Amino acid sequence: MESSEVLAAKLLEFMGGKENIISVTHCATRLRPQLKDRSLVDADAIEKLDGVTGLVNKDSGLQIIIGMNVGDIYKAFMKVWDSERLEREGLIEKEEAGPKRHEWFNEFIALVVSIFSPLLPLLAGSGLLRGFTILANELGWLSTSSTTNLILTLTATSVFYFLPLLTAMTAAKRFQTSPYIAVAVMGALIMPDFLALVQGDGGNGVEFLGISIPVFNYTSQIIPAIIMTWLQSQMEHFMIKKIPNSLHMIIIPTVLLLVLVPITAGVIGPIGNYISIGVAQAVTWLANINQVITGAVIGGIWNILIMFGVHWAPNTMVIIPDIAKNGCSPFIAYGANANFGMAGAAFAIFLRSKNKKLKNFSLTAITSVMLSGIVEPAIYGLGVKFKTPLIAGCMGAALGGAFMGLFHVVGNAFVFGGLTTIPAFAGTTLWAYIVGLAISFIGGMVLTFIFGVKDPEAQMTSKK
Repeated sequence: MESSEVLAAKLLEFMGGKENIISVTHCATRLRPQLKDRSLVDADAIEKLDGVTGLVNKDSGLQIIIGMNVGDIYKAFMKVWDSERLEREGLIEKEEAGPKRHEWFNEFIALVVSIFSPLLPLLAGSGLLRGFTILANELGWLSTSSTTNLILTLTATSVFYFLPLLTAMTAAKRFQTSPYIAVAVMGALIMPDFLALVQGDGGNGVEFLGISIPVFNYTSQIIPAIIMTWLQSQMEHFMIKKIPNSLHMIIIPTVLLLVLVPITAGVIGPIGNYISIGVAQAVTWLANINQVITGAVIGGIWNILIMFGVHWAPNTMVIIPDIAKNGCSPFIAYGANANFGMAGAAFAIFLRSKNKKLKNFSLTAITSVMLSGIVEPAIYGLGVKFKTPLIAGCMGAALGGAFMGLFHVVGNAFVFGGLTTIPAFAGTTLWAYIVGLAISFIGGMVLTFIFGVKDPEAQMTSKK
C-alpha cells in the first residue's frame, strides 16, 4: 500500500484540487469531504487507488472508504490540503460561505461522526475489557465479590459514567470552542454533591436563586452535553468579537461558567433528559414488539445503512445510550450479523471465482470483518459491485438476527462485530451470539451460491 502522504496527495488531486475542498471530516473508516463542485471529482480514479476500498458518491455527499487507518490518511490529507493557508490567501471560502443546499439529515450525520469518531477506540477498548471480565466471571476464574473484579469493572465502565465529559470535549472541537470550559460545565452536573440532590429517578425540584429547577442524574448522558457545548460556542464566539483581547482570559470563562451551569441544569439538561427518555422508550417498545422480527429487520438492513453511511444515527442515538444506561443492548448484537452475512457472501466468491485478483480481494474483505469488524470492503468491493452478494449477505444477516432475537441476545459494549470482539458479548447468551453469527455467515454464503454472480468479471464456476 502507498504511504499516507502519497495516497493523500492523489486523493486531493482526484477530488479536484485544493480549491475544490471546503472541509474534511472522517469517521471510523471513511473520509468525508465537502466539495465545491462534485463534477470535478474523478470517482473512477479514486476507487482504483491502492488504499481505497470503496467509494460512496451519492447526492448526500462523497465518502471515501479507507479502513481502520483512516485517521492517518486524514492527518496526511490535512497537511497536503493546508486549508488555513488557502483561507488566508483567499483561494477558497470558509465553510460558512460554501454551498448552502444541504439536507438536514446529512448535516446531522456529519455532526455525529465528528463528535463520536474520536471516542470509538475508547468505547471499543473498554467494551472488550468489560467482556473479558464478564467472561472470567462466567467461567469462575474471577469472583464477582473480589476487589479485582471491582477495579476491572470500574475501569471498563468509567467511560460511560464520564461520557458527558468526553462528549463535551469532542463536541467542543467540532464547534470550535474551549473543551476545558465544556468539561467544567458538564462536570458540575455529575459531581457527587449535585447527584445527591437527585431523588429517585430525578425530576424533583431544587431552588436556584429562588427559581425551582428539576434535577436529574446526567452521568452517561450525551444529548445535554452536545446542546450545551453548541450554546457555549455561540456565546464564546460572540464575546471574543465584542470584548477586548486583554479581558478574554478573565471575563469569558467566568461568564460561561456562571451562565451555562445553571442553564444546563435548569433547561438544557432536563430537555436532553426527556429526549433521552423518549428515545429509550421507543427502543424498548421496538425491542418488545417481537424480538425475532426486530433482530431480523436490524440484521437485514444494517449493511444498507452502512452502505449509505447513515448507521451512525442509530449507533449514537440508540445503541450507545442504551449501553450507557442499561449496560447492554440487543441492537449491537443484531447489527453484528450484517458483518458476517457479507463475510459469508465474500467467502462464496472466494470459493467459486476463478479471477485471482477477486479471490484475493474476497479473502482481504473476510479478514477485515473477522479481525477488525470492518465490513465496507465487502460491501463496496463485492456487494455493490455485483449486487447479488449484497442481497445474499443482508438475507443471511436477517436469519442470524432472527435467531439472536429468539434467544434475547445482548452485547455489553459498543464494538464492531468480528471474531476479536466476541468477548464483549460474554454472558448467558454468548452461545446464541456465536451461533447467530455462524447462521449469518453460512446463510450469506449459501444464498450467494444460489443467486450466483452474473457479472463475467467475477468468473464464477457453476455449482456441481
